Amino acid sequence: MDVKNTQIQKGDIVDLTDAGLEEINKYKNDYNDMSAPIPSNKRDWRTKDIANLWIGMIVSIAVYQVASGLLVSGMSWGQALFTVVLGHTIVMGVAIALGHFGTKYGMTYPTLSKIVFGNKGTVFPSLIRAILGVFWFGVQAWIGGQAVYTIIGALYPNWLNMGFTTQFISFIIFWIMNVYIAASGSKAVKVLEGISAPILIVLSLIVIIWGLSTADWSLNNLLNVEILKADPKVDFWKLFWPALSAMIAFDGGIALSMPDYTRHCVDQKSQSLGQIISAPIMTFYISFVGMCGTAGGLLAFGDEIWEPAVLVGHFPSVAIRIIFSIFLIMAVLTTNVAGNLIPPVNIAATLTKNKFNYKTVTIGVAILALLARPWDSLSSAYNLIFNVTQLLGALIGPISGIYLVAYLFDYKTEIDVVDIYRTDGGKYFYSKGWNIPVIILFLAMTLLIFAGRFVDSLSWIFNNAYVFGVVATGALYYIYIKLIRK
Repeated sequence: MDVKNTQIQKGDIVDLTDAGLEEINKYKNDYNDMSAPIPSNKRDWRTKDIANLWIGMIVSIAVYQVASGLLVSGMSWGQALFTVVLGHTIVMGVAIALGHFGTKYGMTYPTLSKIVFGNKGTVFPSLIRAILGVFWFGVQAWIGGQAVYTIIGALYPNWLNMGFTTQFISFIIFWIMNVYIAASGSKAVKVLEGISAPILIVLSLIVIIWGLSTADWSLNNLLNVEILKADPKVDFWKLFWPALSAMIAFDGGIALSMPDYTRHCVDQKSQSLGQIISAPIMTFYISFVGMCGTAGGLLAFGDEIWEPAVLVGHFPSVAIRIIFSIFLIMAVLTTNVAGNLIPPVNIAATLTKNKFNYKTVTIGVAILALLARPWDSLSSAYNLIFNVTQLLGALIGPISGIYLVAYLFDYKTEIDVVDIYRTDGGKYFYSKGWNIPVIILFLAMTLLIFAGRFVDSLSWIFNNAYVFGVVATGALYYIYIKLIRK
């Protein structure tokens, strides 16, 4: 059937017609309520909605830590602020480009993966998304565990003298809280989600005010604290490029998943304007908060503290330690369950063809987070930024480059909606469900980037993992579709 009869474009949005749905049902397909595109008449997200989404994601403990971590690594406050904001702004290019697909067709990230990798080949991007979720779940659970550790230590001071053992126990306590909410499907997380962002904004304002108080209420004094000055022993440009790549990679996973959110947008202007306005501004804000907290920690306690949960633990007041730690737990809990644990659980349930019940899968995925050893990832600011985040960039860089070139240059944003859902043929079926050239390119470039971690002559590749992955993989795929395949 002519594609003109199966789908119709209304402004920025392509809708599946009744004739299109009838055509889908003539073939074996995976069309269902979950995968169905959202029609234009059911969209209600505008610029402010997509902006609020990024505010909720950017105003987080993790962004605070990464920003303050650059200070500990040797940058000045101005250099760190510039690096963080630039990185988060650049990644908006990927988020807006992939978000275009979600808005135009009302479809999800898994659907985009199927178009590019094939019906069966989607196992590769699915695993990447699951790995990212499991890793960040573990990291955030460790951060939340530090807040639990502070609360218990405020009530029983000897708890703080037992070293890693009680830190690990605190982590497990918070881990169990996350698993319980995700496995039980409790509505509590929805309630907490609504107040987590406001709580973090209030907390961040308090951090700025407290930081100023430690510097005699002088912003100039605060910004001239030794830790906010560049380390003369550190070459800024040698630090800048891997740091910039890490900052871009930090939100690279979210950028991949943007179709899941932008499919609700009423037009392309809403999704693009909402993203490019809110993300850089909120990144600037929360990064500045991290710098105030780090500088204030040095002035008040004489320590370079880049973790907010640890900073709270230094206050002598038991009430302050308990109250602020509870707020931190609430903030981390909501983003961690919804953003990091549930996505890999859903992927695992799909890959195992629902052979196990949801609670079993949730517990299994959460246990995998223990293998990520989040306590090592957060052992130092340098390790989190220049090793761990680069590893994540090595995973999502190549796949991002492939998506961008496939959607923008191979298909030129024109997608056959009927063929998307077919599982027995069509444009996106490739070799029995596998897009072999794309899969080979993805695996080869990912291995090359990882090799840069162990081969000195290739270290520059790993140090710029995400950027290299996007640019080099995208360029090779472009050459393939223009010269080799043709």
